[in-house]
Amino acid sequence: MSEVPSRSQAGRRVPKPTRDDVARLAGVSTAVVSYVVNDGPRNVSPETRQRVIDAIRTLDYVPNQAARSLAGQPSRTIGLIAPTLANPVWAGLVLGATDIARPKSFLLMVCDVEDEGDLDAHYTEMLARKQVDGVILAPTAPPAAALATMERSHTPVVLVETTGTSAPSVVVDEKALGRLVTQHLIDLGHRHIGFLHEPRTARDSWRRVLGYRDALQKAGIEIDDELIVETHSSIGDIVENSRAAAARLLAINPRPTAVVAFNDLIGIATIQAARERGLRVPEDVSVIGIDDIEAGRYIEPPLTTVPFPSRELGRAAVTLLFELLEGEGGSACVVIPPADLLLRGSTTGPTQ
Repeated sequence: MSEVPSRSQAGRRVPKPTRDDVARLAGVSTAVVSYVVNDGPRNVSPETRQRVIDAIRTLDYVPNQAARSLAGQPSRTIGLIAPTLANPVWAGLVLGATDIARPKSFLLMVCDVEDEGDLDAHYTEMLARKQVDGVILAPTAPPAAALATMERSHTPVVLVETTGTSAPSVVVDEKALGRLVTQHLIDLGHRHIGFLHEPRTARDSWRRVLGYRDALQKAGIEIDDELIVETHSSIGDIVENSRAAAARLLAINPRPTAVVAFNDLIGIATIQAARERGLRVPEDVSVIGIDDIEAGRYIEPPLTTVPFPSRELGRAAVTLLFELLEGEGGSACVVIPPADLLLRGSTTGPTQ
């Protein structure tokens, strides 16, 4: 068996060990080293596999995350799959996850699927091959395929804003959120209230519509499905699509005196659509959003909203993942309550 290469030679820089070095030290072919490092495609006997792993440890040979894991060292990496970082809500999720991961010296590997649902499964496959320690997944499509990948690779996963599966999850109480913003308009005296919402996805955010309906029912207000109008959730054209949807809603006769916008971007688009129709906000129509993005503070009038606790969501998701990694089981579902309303200039009592 060949002599182990020296790790230092009189201060000179020594080349990193190669797959050939591992093969020589273990007394196997380079192909066998690859089979062990990549866990296939061919089987390797337990004795030979252990010799390769021992050689990897001795040489500190680390070609990728998989080799480190084989050498008995956790990757200290968490994968996070987000719908789109162009939306400040999901950027906040990343910041919150980093708040918890960084002090524990974990690296966050962020994958932006840009609202393309089929990329969820693609990125989970990639993260599984990297042998990350765990995955935070905010899915844009039903997560069955992505969860199957995680199960095959024995990788712990925490879902964000999605329930209805056996996987642990962290969610905001979306129904309470929808009820809160609608109740604010009811308390101001509105009875003809529209709702502009994005299409239903794998996430639990569609429950905001249920909260809206619940608030109307409890106030004894008849629900008019014509006042519930769907817009488009793609971040690239959300404002333009939402302006068109808001124009349709504001053209209904009798016109709604107030509008609940699914999020602040849709709320901003609604204010623009109202102006284009010669309507004053809030005198002719009140508008309320959800998220508290920075742009909502500077539009005229400033948008009444409720902050979406995205950073808290990220912190809770990574905290739950660490519980799973430490063998503590973790909660089946962590529910985060909505924050308080931020009252600004876009809502007032009805004048018609």
